[in-house]
Parts: sequence; C-alpha cells; structure tokens
Amino acid sequence: MLRHRLIVIACVASLLGSASSSIAQDEALALKDLATDTDARVRVAAALALGKTKNPAGRAALESALKDGNASVRVAAAAALGTRGETSSLPALRAALQKEEVVNVRSQLDAAILRLSSKAPVRFLVSLGKLDNRSSVKDGRVINVLREETRAKAALIPGVELLAEGVDAAEVGQARKLPAFTLDGAVTHLAKGQAGGDFSYAAQVEFLIRKQPEQALKGSLAGSARALAEARSVRGPAQIDQLQRDAVSGAIESALRGATTALESAAGLGKR
Repeated sequence: MLRHRLIVIACVASLLGSASSSIAQDEALALKDLATDTDARVRVAAALALGKTKNPAGRAALESALKDGNASVRVAAAAALGTRGETSSLPALRAALQKEEVVNVRSQLDAAILRLSSKAPVRFLVSLGKLDNRSSVKDGRVINVLREETRAKAALIPGVELLAEGVDAAEVGQARKLPAFTLDGAVTHLAKGQAGGDFSYAAQVEFLIRKQPEQALKGSLAGSARALAEARSVRGPAQIDQLQRDAVSGAIESALRGATTALESAAGLGKR
C-alpha cells in the first residue's frame, strides 16, 4: 500500500541514522545475541556491532541474519555488511535482494551492494544507449523512469562500471583494454488492471546488448513485474505514477538479474 510504503521508509531512515549507545562491545556476545536473542532490538544492536568488526565469524552471522524474520534486523545486517566492506558478501546480499519483498530492506540491500560493488574489479564497461517506450501508455515520463531506474540498477551489476551519459564506450574500452557494451532498452508493455480490492500496473522491459565498437548485437534480456496497491489508496495521479514506476523498476530488476552471464557470454568469457 502506498501510504504504508512511505511510513516504512521514514522509519528505516531513523533506524540507520542513529546506532544505539548500548551496542554490545564483546564480539562473542554479539554473535550469540544475533543468533539466539528473542528481542529484535537486541539482534539489531548485535548486527550493528558486528558491522564494526573484522571477525570472519561476524560476516557469516550477518549474512545469515539477512534471512531474519524481523525486517529491522535484516536492515541492520545489510547495513553492517556494507560497513564491513567485504566484497565476498556480495553473493549473499544479491541472493537476499532477489527474495526480499519489504521496501526499506530492499533499499538497504541496494545501498550495501552498490557500496561493495564499487570495490570489486571492473570487468565490463557499459553505457546506456537508445531508450524507447513501446507500451500503450504514451507518457514522456515513462522514458525518464526507464532511464533513471536502469542507471540505478545497472550500476549494481557485478563487475560493471556504468559510464556517464555522452561518454564514448568504444573509446574508453579501447583505452582501458576492457570489453565495452551499449545497453538499449524499451518498455514493451505497461498496463493497469484491477481485481477485487487491488489496483495494479504490469510492466515488461527488454534490453539489447551491443558490443562496441562494432555495434554487434550480442544478446538480449527481458523482465516483467507487477506493482499492486489497495484500490482505495490510489486517489490521484501521484499514486498512479508511483505504481507505474514500481512496475517498471521491478521489470528492469528482473531483466538485469541475468546481466552478468549475458555480458560474460557477449565478451567471450563464458565456459570453455
């Protein structure tokens, strides 16, 4: 529900902004608290404490806490893994992101992945190419959403450096001796629906991977998603715009889950 979404985000900002002064200092106690304490507040404090350590057991415990039944604990675990700065946590964070449904937890997982990805070796250079809206919703804002959300999510692809708009990917790739690609994208479907008490938007997107400088088509990616809200909470254009954005954003995320494998294949780095 749209109103609930905004409230949840505000709450998590407060949680991450101030760590409790009662955070456990002893690593062994923090490990125990995170694994066994029945009070979610204690587990949150333990997770944040482990984020300040380099104990290998702490990383494993935090990765396990990404599956905790309490959303606040999952947020704290993701934030702590981002603070620790270990790129070896990226697979666990990405796996958690694929299964996570709570908006504020997903936001923190995204932030942690972005922080750790910036430390990972660059394997591919990617620029955003032609964007198109081929859906029945003829609104210029759809292209803006496609551009903004694709840039945000492409920056999280393992091993990818997303180039600034206007930068020549082929030129940079040749200078840095890295495979360079252009990602052309399109919203191929965007439609509203209503069933029972729910109002929804369904979206589908498609991306074409072109290798530079030859502009050779090397692969494609497609994804789909549906954003739902209670019909009574959709009271105006702002709520409809948010549902459209959520649907397109989810479809982009769905498509880009296969980007690493597709880029490896496009660059000739697949299994031999």
